[in-house]
Amino acid sequence: MSNYNKLIKGLVVLLLYILVPYVLNIFLPSITESSNLDLVYRFIFMFLLLLLYIFLYREDIIKDIKAFKEHPLKIIGKSLLFFVLLIIGSAVISSLIYLINPTPNSSYVNSGILDSLLEKNIFVLIIYVFVLSLFTEQIVFRKVFKDIIKNKYFFIIFSGLIYGIFQVGYNISSLNDIFAVITFTYAGIILSTAYEKTDNLLAPSFVYLFYNLFVLSGTLLGI
Repeated sequence: MSNYNKLIKGLVVLLLYILVPYVLNIFLPSITESSNLDLVYRFIFMFLLLLLYIFLYREDIIKDIKAFKEHPLKIIGKSLLFFVLLIIGSAVISSLIYLINPTPNSSYVNSGILDSLLEKNIFVLIIYVFVLSLFTEQIVFRKVFKDIIKNKYFFIIFSGLIYGIFQVGYNISSLNDIFAVITFTYAGIILSTAYEKTDNLLAPSFVYLFYNLFVLSGTLLGI
């Protein structure tokens, strides 16, 4: 596939990723009276969006799966290494941020979503975190940007920064928001590096999976 076609496909994916949630936020409250029904509609639309992404990148995904079958321990081993780096780095960054500003704030977008889902249904939370969010974000923030950006260092930094901004939300208006962007940007850099080092989308997917299992376990245990 030519670079031009990759660029067009990537821009379409990014545009859908931005616009679909925005459109849902506008129209769903006016047609649904139940918050549970609203959640069902969101899941349906996000699942359909994920299916579209998979269809668009089906050849690359099939290639990565075949490569994983040939060297599963190698990819899982590298994923575990980057998972450890993510845990250690996140802990260090969080500690430094706490020293600067001991007033935590978890009002960023993903925190609010996860808290809301956890209150509603743990099964819904698991599907969101370990299926929809996992695969969607790897395609959008790793695959799309790697196809578009040819310099590996610029790809890692830029995709990590964009990931951090998207995780916090579009309205970054406080010091806490900036700290959250820094934390998520580091996570994005680790995930993008895992993809760059393995050239396999399953690697950052495993890192993401391991990390969310770690975080969810801590949340459920009240740690």
